[in-house]
Amino acid sequence: MGTTLAAIIAGVAGQRQARAEHRHWRRQLRRDAYAAFTVKADEVHGALRGIEAELARPAHDLDGLRGALDETRRLVREDLADAQTAVELEGPEELARMAGELTKSLSACAAAIQARTLGREGSDALGANESHRIRRFLNHASNKREQFVSHARKAIDV
Repeated sequence: MGTTLAAIIAGVAGQRQARAEHRHWRRQLRRDAYAAFTVKADEVHGALRGIEAELARPAHDLDGLRGALDETRRLVREDLADAQTAVELEGPEELARMAGELTKSLSACAAAIQARTLGREGSDALGANESHRIRRFLNHASNKREQFVSHARKAIDV
């Protein structure tokens, strides 16, 4: 009887340990996915901010900026999209939605910059309204990032 009881207690303790290890493993996977997404989003945001700042300068290299913008858009389509997929897989749903919103915000900013450079020949600086519009996109993306990080912290502390 004592041996059976000891075996049952050991089995229950083993199951608890296995569940605790699984929760820790899942939390680590989520943390890694959230961190990778945030790093890629920051990389895109920094590139867009740099492009916007360069466009605001008179006599900028429009062809060089177009190349930088093409590379940044590739980052959004490939690297950031891959990182977003990991967040979508790891969840929860609210964070997946927020990752999508941040990606859309960064993509919209890239599109706004591309619209500014499309068909342009000269290297004149951005007008005040154009620059303000692009900065609004950048600020919106920053706000979306902060919301994502705040919710990600809560999700991995659970």
